[in-house]
Amino acid sequence: MTDFRLTRLAARALLAAVAAPLGCSGSVASGPGAESSGRPTAPAALEKPGARDANLAGARCKGGAPCTCRNRIGSSPEAPPPDEQHKRFEIRLAGIGGGATLDSPTLGHFAAHDEACFTIDVLPGTTSDVVFTATEGQKEGGVAPLLDIVEYGPKGPYWYDVISVRCAGPNGKCNRDAADAWSAEAKSRKRERADPCGSSVISRLA
Repeated sequence: MTDFRLTRLAARALLAAVAAPLGCSGSVASGPGAESSGRPTAPAALEKPGARDANLAGARCKGGAPCTCRNRIGSSPEAPPPDEQHKRFEIRLAGIGGGATLDSPTLGHFAAHDEACFTIDVLPGTTSDVVFTATEGQKEGGVAPLLDIVEYGPKGPYWYDVISVRCAGPNGKCNRDAADAWSAEAKSRKRERADPCGSSVISRLA
């Protein structure tokens, strides 16, 4: 079993950051802003999209090119599948209207603006601390965060939701009410995971 632990942190943008130890095994939110004067502000220094220090794997991450996203219609097997010593996860990440990062000392560092995906292989029975941060691109422009982590189960039905982060308030951007609504819904789940049939666990989610 893999365990992911998540803890929410304060952030300067409209979205609070979320961090947590994640444990898993089996399968598992534009537009420019303006200051009150009406003049557009300079965009924030957003990180270039991509991954580093990550065990990228699978046919959708090949040859140094950006990984491609899995078609979520249907649930197809991986070809080739991960070896017996690893569990496979897909990370789908975005900060619409800005940028988003997912950072873990054990899983690696991932950054995206528009929706991007990363497929990684992880040792079973491990625990990973993870911090998810979404940052607006322009002051008071807002940001719509998106994070999905899904786990692959080689025996089928193949893909299991571990966690899904959405926060859409007015104009599709995150605000405190939307963040609190997501948090309450997530904490109501068994082991705080989206699919109770998966073997991954989310702990210390805040």
